Amino acid sequence: MKAISFTPASTRQWLKLSPDIRKRIDAKLTIYAANGSGDVKRLKGTAGCRLRIGDWRVIFIEDARSITVVAVGNRKEVYDREENNMNVRFKMTNKGEIAILSRKDYETLVAKAQEADEDLGTARLVARARKEIAAGMPLIPKEVADRIAGGENALRVLREWRCKTQLYISHKTNIGQGYISDLEKGRRKGTTTALKKIADALKVPLDLII
Repeated sequence: MKAISFTPASTRQWLKLSPDIRKRIDAKLTIYAANGSGDVKRLKGTAGCRLRIGDWRVIFIEDARSITVVAVGNRKEVYDREENNMNVRFKMTNKGEIAILSRKDYETLVAKAQEADEDLGTARLVARARKEIAAGMPLIPKEVADRIAGGENALRVLREWRCKTQLYISHKTNIGQGYISDLEKGRRKGTTTALKKIADALKVPLDLII
């Protein structure tokens, strides 16, 4: 089975999904990682892929050993869409009804345009993620994202993933170990300044531990 990881952006999207939707997507993604089966479209000329689960999409980069999820969400929201100024309508005039295509052909064209739009959106997301990964962006293992989604304290989960102790974080940030312990136990919310120091010590985005 291929290892699954998330970019910070897709981790945030994963955590925002409802438990039912996350479970549904998780099942299909796990099956694909295990045996390569699923409703997947691979883009030509790039490593980008799109897994379709009803109206939900998982955009990912794949190699021989791993799957890196770069975006996950509803197909209407997940893409970085470019503005579409096309305005097609049927209208009666004094010369009769103006129609370039039959409604059936028009709807077929719209469906094809939507597919092409998804391809373009997928390509943009993949290109941006590959650039960020090359620049050193951390990838979050799926099991880590799932622990946070399951309600575990994000700071503790990320610290354990990084194999760091509270004492190490305290030394790196000049923040008391007791303060860090309180954050992990939910006794404190922490200031933005303190959390930023901790995030930097763990080399993760700040918003993943807030």
